[in-house]
Amino acid sequence: MRDGVRDEVGFIAPIEGLRGVAVLWVVAFHYMVVREAAFASDPWIALVHSFEPANVVVHHGFLGVDLFFLITGFLLTLPWFRHADQGREAPSTLDFYRRRARRILPAYYVQLAFLFLVCVPLLRTPTELRSDVPFYLVNLIAHATMLHYTTPITSASMSVNGALWTLSLEAQYYLLLPLLAPLFVRAPVRAAIALCAAALAWHWASYHDLAPLVGLEMKIGAAWNVPEGTIRHLLVTQLPAYLAHFAIGILVGRAWIRWRGRSPSPAEGAAWIAAALAALAVIYRIHRPGGQWLGEHTWFLIPLMLGLAMLALVCSGVAVARPLLANRPLLFVGRCSYSAYLYHLPLLLLWNRYAPRELGAMSLPLYLALVLAVSWSSWRFVELRFMRAGSSAPGAGADGERRNDGERLQERDTPEHGRVTPGVHEHAEGERGDGQSRVDA
Repeated sequence: MRDGVRDEVGFIAPIEGLRGVAVLWVVAFHYMVVREAAFASDPWIALVHSFEPANVVVHHGFLGVDLFFLITGFLLTLPWFRHADQGREAPSTLDFYRRRARRILPAYYVQLAFLFLVCVPLLRTPTELRSDVPFYLVNLIAHATMLHYTTPITSASMSVNGALWTLSLEAQYYLLLPLLAPLFVRAPVRAAIALCAAALAWHWASYHDLAPLVGLEMKIGAAWNVPEGTIRHLLVTQLPAYLAHFAIGILVGRAWIRWRGRSPSPAEGAAWIAAALAALAVIYRIHRPGGQWLGEHTWFLIPLMLGLAMLALVCSGVAVARPLLANRPLLFVGRCSYSAYLYHLPLLLLWNRYAPRELGAMSLPLYLALVLAVSWSSWRFVELRFMRAGSSAPGAGADGERRNDGERLQERDTPEHGRVTPGVHEHAEGERGDGQSRVDA
């Protein structure tokens, strides 16, 4: 195997660990906010409350979702950039949709079965279930079609797995991506500016305008007396509001394509590390009292700063990125991060209801072990099975299209018993004919 290929793998591997960071951040956030009212004696909650920086970071773990959106933008446009650089025609839109469906839907539908057949019956009384049959039926249809985050009736996922709202936005983004990607290939900066402007406009309109849409959503939620403030929050978290996140992630991915394989000088490396720390400091300061520097538009600094941190840690080639983000524990969590995201919240609700209350300090480690065990099982027996089936299906193409689109790292040389095999990334890349790097998205 060529040394250059090995170097490229080390260069891209931090994105996998970054997904591990994102999902652990979201899990910590939900553990804190869901348990702190009823389990105030939990020593982990008391520990976080006792240290203000940790309290701020954990209570804003929903920013892990912002990070996920940037990572999606980073990864999924890589094949369009790569094909353009090689003078090839754009990737097949139909093949892209097929790959996305195989990657996302099987684990999602298995999780829905768990949600409706196990979680809802265990978390609701028989009387509630009988009286709310239409409500659960509407939710089932909306979730099965990934339209659940379009109405106030279904947006909270029955208060059993509210984290699923992001899957609805991701699915909408996948539909748009084959239309957006060529624009970024031709004029990446101008395309990103246009999407950022659209996101800013949507944010403003969601708070101050869109009266017909607000009225329609209020009629839909009239039986539940959904207030206008809730409707406007629903609107401000629809896909247009996150176009800036995806656009910034795409620009970071473009930078990775251009910079891969470079080794910065010690001075450049130090500057990049300082930039990453400064970006994280800005994000922290924004969420402290008085940090809303740009008023209601301060949110825009979040994808900008997260994008700068990604640029520094994933694209610049700094040596510290690999031990920091591409270590074995984070690579393992990153590999099964999608399933961890799907299951962590309903498992937490079941944990709060049925786990012994006297577990004390063992509660969090045991809960995390449960989440990781379920997530690894879902990844190993559902996600991986369908990814491998897709890679050998008709239409893979002699040119190895399915190996060139940033969507297949996880399915190769899989550790069969939950450990991260040394050199798995290097070996997976070593069999590529073109030496291009890839990461499963």
